[in-house]
Amino acid sequence: MSKAASNQDGNRLASEQTPKESLAGPESDLPRYRVELESSGEGIRRVHHVHAGSMEEALVAVREADHWPSSGPGSDPSRFRVVEATEQSASSEARHRRNARRRHINTMVEAGLAALGKTAPDRPDQEFLDVLCDFFTRAVVMPGHFAFPSADTEPDPLLNGDDAACVLAEFLTTHLAHHGLKVERAPA
Repeated sequence: MSKAASNQDGNRLASEQTPKESLAGPESDLPRYRVELESSGEGIRRVHHVHAGSMEEALVAVREADHWPSSGPGSDPSRFRVVEATEQSASSEARHRRNARRRHINTMVEAGLAALGKTAPDRPDQEFLDVLCDFFTRAVVMPGHFAFPSADTEPDPLLNGDDAACVLAEFLTTHLAHHGLKVERAPA
């Protein structure tokens, strides 16, 4: 069982696990379902993969005792609600990864907006913030979609930063200013 930080509450743990297959082994002809549950009171997120004849059977199967720890936080299946349930396929796995990444970015943006005391990001038009937005777009918001400019190529135009990149750029500059750090442009 591997553990990762929950997107809602950083001090609680979520588990991604593949427990004993329910109803049948992996060699079965039964479809495989991915069921994600969340405990709102404890902020714990759990993911179970089960083989079942239908979605309804999969939802019943994830509540069985062999999918849950015997004690401690997150051991009571009745405290969890289903937040997502899908039949597994190659495209659904890619979608789950994209959704998890989006939830992670949304958590960063919400924390940044709260720290800045804002409800929506400003659209920075300063050159410095445009460069930071470009960096966050390439490195955090959409990694792997856009190459970073290198010394061997012509100057790459800046990407139009989306809201997430703008919030991260503004949050970074506010954080640096709070700590008395001033970023200055290097002489050309």
